[in-house]
Amino acid sequence: MGMPGRYQPRGELARNWGQPDRNRLESMQMALLRQHLRKKIMPFHPHYRKMLADVDIDSLQSYDDMKRIPFSSKSDIAPTADAPDRPKNFVLQPDQDSIRKVLSPMQKAAMMWTALRHGKEEVRKRLGTEYRPVQAFFTTGRTALPTSFFLSRYDLDILQECGKRMGEVIGIASKEDRLVSVFPYAPHLAFWQVHGVGLANEIFTLHTGGGRAMGTEGILRALEKMRPSHLTGIPGYVYHLIRQGIEEGRDLSSIEVVFLGGDRVTVGYREKLESMLRENGSNNPKVTSVLGFTESKKCWIECSGGRETGFHTYPDLDLFEVVDPETGEPVPDGTTGELVYTPLDGRGSLILRYRTGDLVNGGMTREPCPACGRTVPRFSSDLSRASNQTDMSLTKIKGTLVNLNIITDLLTDSERIDEWQVVLSKRNDDPLEVDEMGISISLPEGKREEGIEEWIANTVQHAAEVRPSTVEIIPRSEMLDRLGMETQLKEQRIVDLRKQAGGSQ
Repeated sequence: MGMPGRYQPRGELARNWGQPDRNRLESMQMALLRQHLRKKIMPFHPHYRKMLADVDIDSLQSYDDMKRIPFSSKSDIAPTADAPDRPKNFVLQPDQDSIRKVLSPMQKAAMMWTALRHGKEEVRKRLGTEYRPVQAFFTTGRTALPTSFFLSRYDLDILQECGKRMGEVIGIASKEDRLVSVFPYAPHLAFWQVHGVGLANEIFTLHTGGGRAMGTEGILRALEKMRPSHLTGIPGYVYHLIRQGIEEGRDLSSIEVVFLGGDRVTVGYREKLESMLRENGSNNPKVTSVLGFTESKKCWIECSGGRETGFHTYPDLDLFEVVDPETGEPVPDGTTGELVYTPLDGRGSLILRYRTGDLVNGGMTREPCPACGRTVPRFSSDLSRASNQTDMSLTKIKGTLVNLNIITDLLTDSERIDEWQVVLSKRNDDPLEVDEMGISISLPEGKREEGIEEWIANTVQHAAEVRPSTVEIIPRSEMLDRLGMETQLKEQRIVDLRKQAGGSQ
């Protein structure tokens, strides 16, 4: 029997989360959604109690019925100067009266028995364990105030359960496995999810805090001494770490699996990192991608049995949709669209039909994973941010929509480029002038290619239909300083200075 107020995997979907009955999955997930709405959202959620007042919960029988629930987005929950407490409207806030209304007769009898045996204070304590926020994660948007998402002890149990499942998916099979994390110390999801992976799978885990805390040299010494089987962090910093270790002659051959979050993991990046690890003596290394966002309070991972197998979801905890980003209409499986997220369990902060802003190239699939055989819904790990498209006023007449995802993938995947940064600015630092794009690169150690600046300019122009104003080659040490590789939570790949032109803020 589980501890009162704590999460425990219950029900058919939870007990066999990796192999759900595909023929019954839709009905089981929709039943969980209806229960969650009745028992938690409608009674306790300040925002959705009003928004969903006219929704007939019993009418939510199929995935297609999800459209009866309005979309939510960052703008709904993000605090503003006029409404700084807006995130609190998305936190479950039960009171005695509302709790009594949703309890079954059996639950009421159990609560009365607890009160008689242990006192009313014990009842309040158990309810507090389930609902009281004890931790917060924060988003780090550049255009809005940080948004807080709150977790109760119940949610931290779910986070640990997801860490256990992530370990299963990437093949943590032995207590002798060891994990090193180079994610920065921060009140962010990535750090705490990795903590859950180590704790739930009972493997020794070293949280280094990344280059800002332990320093790259210190981390490399730890990798040689610990000889971990698994390494995790942000793609840009992990590449920098492995590259420097190899150049210094370090032995990193124990690393078998690298799982990466916080940024895109492209095909070219995987190939470069796996090649470096193989050259260093690693036996068949695997590079996999992780997706998580603050609003979900959990992460999903690809299995390590194949390349780009898609993010393996938890059908008892989450329901995903892929919709047309323009119309909001659901698209068929296998079709590119925007990822939409709905939790089927949880306490603390909860947001329904959340439009993530992530474009899933290749959409969803409900076919068994060809690598591991799990039958969970999976969505493509080829993601791009809708916000990574920007209007650039390249002439005084009109703007051009530039897809920065194309440019960043091109620069990341190229074997001819070691590190890079893109800077968007105004010509002559004049806010009334046209936009300019400058690209800075450093080259692989000991290499100097004639004409590479022209090659980059032509390649970018062909792929993204915009030609960089300048392409410059700088030493790696200067590039690492510009990127903030050892000083920032995440390296500064794209720097937009246009709003600062002329000294404006």
